[in-house]
This record gives sequence, C-alpha cells and structure tokens, in this order.
Amino acid sequence: MPSPKVLVVVFDGLRLDHVTPNRAPNIAAFAAAGVTLPNTASAFPSETRVQVSTVMTGHPPAGHGIMANAFYDRRLGFDSAMDTSDTPRMTAAEKVYGRLIGAHHLTELLWGAGKRFAAVTTGKIGNARLLAGRAAELGQPVLSIWGEAASTPAAGFTAVARRFGTPPVQEFPNTAVADWAVRVLLEHTLPAHRPDVAVLWLNEPDLSYHYRGTASGEAESAIGGVDAAFGRILDWWRAEGRAQGWNIAAMSDHGHVTVEGQIDVAGELAKAGLAVGKALGPDVDYALKPGYSAHVAVRDRDPARIDRLVRVLQEAEWSGPILARTADPEALGVLPLAVANVDHRRAGDVLFTLRARDDESAGGLPGVALADNPDIPVGGGMHGGFARAELNHCLFWGGDLFRSGATVETPTAHVDLAPTILRALDLPPHPLMPGRALDEAFAVGDAAPPVAETVHEAGRGGYAQTLVTARVAGAKRPYLRWGLRTG
Repeated sequence: MPSPKVLVVVFDGLRLDHVTPNRAPNIAAFAAAGVTLPNTASAFPSETRVQVSTVMTGHPPAGHGIMANAFYDRRLGFDSAMDTSDTPRMTAAEKVYGRLIGAHHLTELLWGAGKRFAAVTTGKIGNARLLAGRAAELGQPVLSIWGEAASTPAAGFTAVARRFGTPPVQEFPNTAVADWAVRVLLEHTLPAHRPDVAVLWLNEPDLSYHYRGTASGEAESAIGGVDAAFGRILDWWRAEGRAQGWNIAAMSDHGHVTVEGQIDVAGELAKAGLAVGKALGPDVDYALKPGYSAHVAVRDRDPARIDRLVRVLQEAEWSGPILARTADPEALGVLPLAVANVDHRRAGDVLFTLRARDDESAGGLPGVALADNPDIPVGGGMHGGFARAELNHCLFWGGDLFRSGATVETPTAHVDLAPTILRALDLPPHPLMPGRALDEAFAVGDAAPPVAETVHEAGRGGYAQTLVTARVAGAKRPYLRWGLRTG
C-alpha cells in the first residue's frame, strides 16, 4: 500500500454557512462524504497570518508569537506596528527574536522525519513566509504568486512562470488566480516534488467578502470559482490521488462578520485625553495598533495607565471584549490574556475588539461589527474578533484514513491541524504542541473525548463581557468558542 499523504486546501475566509449544495457543490459533497467538524474555531485574533502560524505549528499565538497580521512590540524599536508582510521589518525582527515563529514548524518536523513538504499560496507575502517557516533552508518548495522573492528557491518560481505563465492580475472575484494555482499544484507541484504533505492556500472568498461584501454577487462568484477549482482537485483525487495515498483536509482559516460602521479609535482615545500614537515615545503613553481587532502597548506597563485606558474603553459604546496584562484582571473588569491563548511577551498590554453583535446584516447573514479599517467599506466583510461568525470556520476531512459520512461535534481548533497531519503520517506528536490529533475523525480511532465548557465573565460599572471556551481531553489549552460585549 502507498504511504499516507495529506493535502490541505484552504479557502481563505469561507463562512461555514456558505458551504451549501447550490453555492459550493463540490465542497459540500466532499464534506458530506467525509468528516465534518462544525464546532471548530480560529485562534484569536482571527486574522489570516495568525491562523497560518497556528495551523503550521500546532500552537496558538501564546506559543508561536505571531500576535496579529500587524503587531507592535516595543523591543523591536520600530516607529509603528510591524506588518507581517513587510519583509525588511520581518527580517530585522528575526534578528531580535532569534526565531520569528517561536515554535517548531511543521516543515521542520516533516524534514526531521524524512518527509517531503510543498505548498502553493495565493495569499499575501506574509502568508507565504509564515506558511514556509524554515522551508527555504530545508530545500522545501513553497511557491507564492508574488514571485521569486516570496517563494523558496526549491519552488523554482521562474521556471513555473515560464511554463504556466505569470499569475493573473488580481481582481474581484479573484478566481483566475485560483485556477492558476490549482493547475500549478496538480500539473507541477505534486508530480515534480512528490510531497507527503502539501498545502494549497486560496485567497478567495476572503478578498471579495472584504471589499464587495459577504452577501455580494462577487462573493457568490468567488465561492463558485474556488469550488470549481476544488472540483478539479477532486477529479484528480478520484482518478489517481486517493489510490496514491492522499487524504484531504478542506478548510477555511476564519469566517467573516459584516461591517456596519467605522470608528477612528486613535481619535476617540485622544479625545478622552490619552497620549496615543503609533509607537511609544516621549509624548506617547499608548502605542496603538488600530483595527477591528486592536492592541495597545502601555508606557512602562504602568498599572495606572492600563487602568485609565481600560476605563475609557469600557465607557465607549463602540468597544467590545477587553483583555489586559494585569495582576488583577477582576478588579479592572477585563479578562486575562491567557483566556484567549495570547499570553506571550510580544502581546500588547491591552487587547480589544470593536463591538460586534450576532444580529443579521443587511444581507441577511449573522454577524455584524464596527471596524477601524478605512479601506473596508461599510457592508464589507471583517474578521479578527471573537464573534461566532468569524471564529467558526470550515473543516472537512476525507480519505481512506478518515470516517465516511460523519459529523464530529467535538470542539476543535487550528492547533489540532498539525497533530492530526502527524497522526495521519504515522508520526509521533510533538510533545510541546498544545493541540491534539483528531482521533475521533479517523476511521480507526478513539471515541470523542470529554468536553468541559467554561463561561468567563468580567465587567465594571455598566460594562460587561463574556468569553466562552472549551476544554477538551488531550488538548493542553482551551479552545475559543465565542465572545461578545454583553453590557
């Protein structure tokens, strides 16, 4: 029998409730024939490059240290937050940190076990870098649509572009790029590099959700386009891939809520008398990385300054859940960083999101939120917070190793992907990974493990928040379920 292999196909941002037979027939049919895990959740913040790092390490941000798509760390000495697609800053940060990704990466573990890894990604430059980990120095091919500099040497981008043409110009919906990536995967990456684990990361429907809206015609077309591309993967799988030992995980990295209004958080904090800026300095007490999901570094980590900021946020109608680095979170009415698995030295001193609700949007989809992202239109999609519609995402497994026609209700999270891949390849789990192999999804596996759900509540004055987590036997850290401001 051929040795088992795993192909991970990511549809960036795809909402679970959009996987229907009429909208995404190939994905829906694959899910129905294999294993569906409907109670799966993203890491916080539910931003793409945090999820890439979590999937590829089996650790939440508390372990891998990629705290957001862009985050401010005073130790780096930058004049603003570091965008994880900013190559010069990421290179400088790596010199400070020693390891940019502070946990063992799947590329390393596979290389150490004598297994081959390959990836094709249409995500941003940071997506490719975090997906690759140490792939460049280990001779593993990771091909990015952004060219030779964003790809590893082993991917041979120039030769690929010569054979298949340069990647199409991105547009809405971005389905031509997805078609190009699938063709490269099937006609080049898999046969030429013969990986044991391969990842295909498609950046739709995320782009169309963001800039055209979660219920827009462009989003519908984007879903249909990536579904058709996945259909070609399934044709290959049925014809030859499954017989070669391939199992498939089809998933998204997060969901989306709909933007119902924009807030200038820096302006609001300044109105409240806080000395806010992009980086700590002589006249800046609070370094803000703005956005729907925001974080603040506080001068000297001074408890009085942290308390003052928290009070301003609690009195603002636009703020959502609040986490803080403090010795006494209960006194401040906040939740500790550890509750959301972001207790890392690179984390901000105060993390918060703007207010979200489970209400239906104008397009009829559950989940609306305020944002501080001027490039995203009102009515566009957003993610990064704790709302159900953005934390909950798609996860389906199929292949000879997995159950058929099954739904597994046990909570799971991105930290479980790497351990499950290792289990599929009959490799031992890494002892430091907080995630667990999803044994209950395997054809020959254990029964669903015990689950204990915890409701975390905090508040002060008229402000109240709730965050729900689940403890699952075998996992070393809790899984997020959802969180909202409740008062």
